[in-house]
Amino acid sequence: MERSLTYGYLPHELPFSFTSESFAKAALGLTRVAKPRPMMPVRFSVARAGGIRRPIEIPNPFAQLGLVQLCSAEWRTLQRLTARSTISLSRPVKPRTGRALRYRHQLGERPAIAISRMPGGAVTLQTDVSQFYASIYTHAVDWAVRGKTRAKRHRHAAVLGADLDARLREARDGQTAGISIGPETSWLVSEVLMARVDEALCTKFPNLERRAFRFVDDMTFYAQSEGEAYDVLGAYQRFLADFELLLNPRKVNVSTGLEPPLATWASSLRQVRYRHDTDTHLAQDIVDLFAFALEARNRFPTDGVLSYAIKRCDPFPGGESSWPVYRDAVLAAVTQEPSTLRYVYEVLVFARTHGLEVNTDRLVEVFNQLCVTHAQLDHGFEVSWILSILRELRLPLDSTAGKAVAAMEDNCSLILLRDMLESSPRLSLLVDMNAAVSRAETKGALSTSDWLLAYEFRAARWCRPAVWDHSLQWKEMNKAGVRFLVPSAVKRKRLRRKRPAFLTGWGYS
Repeated sequence: MERSLTYGYLPHELPFSFTSESFAKAALGLTRVAKPRPMMPVRFSVARAGGIRRPIEIPNPFAQLGLVQLCSAEWRTLQRLTARSTISLSRPVKPRTGRALRYRHQLGERPAIAISRMPGGAVTLQTDVSQFYASIYTHAVDWAVRGKTRAKRHRHAAVLGADLDARLREARDGQTAGISIGPETSWLVSEVLMARVDEALCTKFPNLERRAFRFVDDMTFYAQSEGEAYDVLGAYQRFLADFELLLNPRKVNVSTGLEPPLATWASSLRQVRYRHDTDTHLAQDIVDLFAFALEARNRFPTDGVLSYAIKRCDPFPGGESSWPVYRDAVLAAVTQEPSTLRYVYEVLVFARTHGLEVNTDRLVEVFNQLCVTHAQLDHGFEVSWILSILRELRLPLDSTAGKAVAAMEDNCSLILLRDMLESSPRLSLLVDMNAAVSRAETKGALSTSDWLLAYEFRAARWCRPAVWDHSLQWKEMNKAGVRFLVPSAVKRKRLRRKRPAFLTGWGYS
């Protein structure tokens, strides 16, 4: 578990790998992490549907390593602590393969589980913790492990709760307010805390576990009456407050009747006709599907409707008529909803791999325009995914877009841009990277929120001097050939889609 948690700790929103297997080997080869000291994570702004943004963090690898080693050594205890909750669907368990942890119940199971909790209910209570990860008080993690009274009485004891508290603070420059969004260790720690709240709530209301469920910080309860719903709500607020957490008043709702477990647009979109017996039928049905999706997106702007529509198209539209229609619909979705970019990346790489045309003037024009727009707003998610698409498909980045990216704060975008300049002498003459180079060369940068930029620029010799802030562990990482940016030639997990019935092989005939 320790090794997989070390390099599998970030979400799929990122366009390149954190961290590599080589980092796991190099890091785990160290007998001990250097004496803990506060370090800063890299900030990364992720796009959500409807223009909502979610700030996630890429922890300094050695701060993260200390936390991972602790969680790995204490896994059985942490597993027991999360098992206090009988209503959590997001409790972390170890899978046999793949990521370090997985949900005990996958997202696709939620509708059926919700229906199983409905019998006996007449009123629906829905809750959401306000700014969940950002508002977690690190000392409260210790309270959840040992109990609040004991933890306060023995603040500096060498025990799991106090150690988790210390490691979480070290990863964010000593801050006690908030933990990083992104690492699986944060998810694990948050479940320890919420399990304690769930346990208290179920103890007070013994029937609750049969009619309630929680996924991360969203709890749903099917009450017998409004009175029961408000009683549970009041108690839930008090138990959360014991750990310095608050509910989001805009997302707390008590409604008469049973709320459907699945959004109505999702049910309707899933049932839209999708024929793949002929190329003509498939092209027609893609038009209908996206027409419905665009209309639904206008009514439900924060629900990720267009992402669902892109993923809904399976078998993959690979015909002479259906592929251009699908490609252009996907390109239109990007402009309307930038959060679709990570799915668009998969679609275009899949198409290129199977001989479908992706190198169009229109596609290049749209992506360069979007790159300029989002770079000016320092939108790391959008820019880094656009650069990844252009880089993977070997499509040109124009100088206007390159200059806009070079002025960004975002580490991921700057690293991708600098890598692209390596293969474009013309662009490298037009784009000035001196500001990024100065940040990478700054003394002590490997402990700041620019640690990723500093490491990649130094490891690739894109800046000088190639020093490692007098840290043996960073030198060892570089010597082991660790790179966080995955070269285009490296094989990554690809999109899996069926071939339409009318095609005997991929690509145009």
